[in-house]
Amino acid sequence: MRRGVLVPLGIGLAAGALTLVYALVDARRALAAWTAAFGFVLATALGAMVLVMVLHVTGARWWRVLRRVVVAVAGTTPLLALFFLPIAGSLELVYPWAAPPPDLPERVARALAHQQAWHDPRFFLVRSLLYLATWTALSVLLRRADAAMSRRPTAARAARERTLSAAGLPIVAFTLTFAAFDWLMSREAGWVSNVFGVYVFTSGLLSALAVIGVASWMASLRGLTDGAGADHFHAVGRLTLMAVILWAYIAFFQLLLIWIANLPAEVSFYWARSRGSWRTVDVVLVVGRFALPFVLLLSRSLKRSPLFLAALGSWLVVTSALDFEWLVVPAAGASPSLADAAPFVCVFALAWAYGAHLVYTRGRAPEERGAAEDAVRRDALRYRSP
Repeated sequence: MRRGVLVPLGIGLAAGALTLVYALVDARRALAAWTAAFGFVLATALGAMVLVMVLHVTGARWWRVLRRVVVAVAGTTPLLALFFLPIAGSLELVYPWAAPPPDLPERVARALAHQQAWHDPRFFLVRSLLYLATWTALSVLLRRADAAMSRRPTAARAARERTLSAAGLPIVAFTLTFAAFDWLMSREAGWVSNVFGVYVFTSGLLSALAVIGVASWMASLRGLTDGAGADHFHAVGRLTLMAVILWAYIAFFQLLLIWIANLPAEVSFYWARSRGSWRTVDVVLVVGRFALPFVLLLSRSLKRSPLFLAALGSWLVVTSALDFEWLVVPAAGASPSLADAAPFVCVFALAWAYGAHLVYTRGRAPEERGAAEDAVRRDALRYRSP
């Protein structure tokens, strides 16, 4: 347990030191990369939280033996407040609306003037605090409900989890959408996309399932997922395939609608991401985050392999980070840089360390073990995927 927590913690702290050096050299660019990394971990944690809530609401049973892993990924949400602090303290360097440069195009200047009341720094920080407090409260409530269920599973406690999740789903949907607008989309001065919040969510859901695939494999090697078999990993693989298709669908239709309208205020987003080194990133995302995973996940035998899901999940985590780099950094007119990897490694490793702590310290009562074994036997009879 100590090694599983301390190793990623050490990696995260070392990457944090490199990020600090990066900020001393080029503060604006380092903060852009940090914002992208923050968005990556934000979407991943909330994607896992939405998944937990959906599983509670639908009464799914297949995930019981992987429950400690899935809940732990969602439980990293409280770290978001810590990761947001550098952004909150440097609004002028992160967002164009906080300190508009004098040479802005007239169209962009008009758009920023129109949004001035919404982007007031004090109002922005109040909204941010509301988002973070809401997610932290939901995360704590879900973890407490999970801890109570692990001590003594009862129908009443299952109903309580279902009620909490049913109430929390629309709350997360609205807060995540507005947070995506505020924290990520507003970096692109004068650009608006109504589907941007959905894009961020689908990207985060794919990233969350990738992390769950890797963490479930590692937990199974350490005997932390009693009864986990090929059927359970197959279910994770099928959800991952769904998330790959959904992310590609949303990304394609956002591009299609902007291309059809052909308005300067809208095409500027893709124009900045279709020049120079970003063209290579475009190809990597299309091939590496959609085409390749889509083809591989069509195989039933591969989806049932924990090792394969862990390997593919590791690749999808990297491409998810690259996706958020693609979303955020080009707004500053910058090209991709290896130095941007330091903030991503920092926030992801620290979140992984905290998630590993939650996995290792989650209690398990004899009653839950018996319930999990019963669920495995029932699922073996009724959960057979074609």
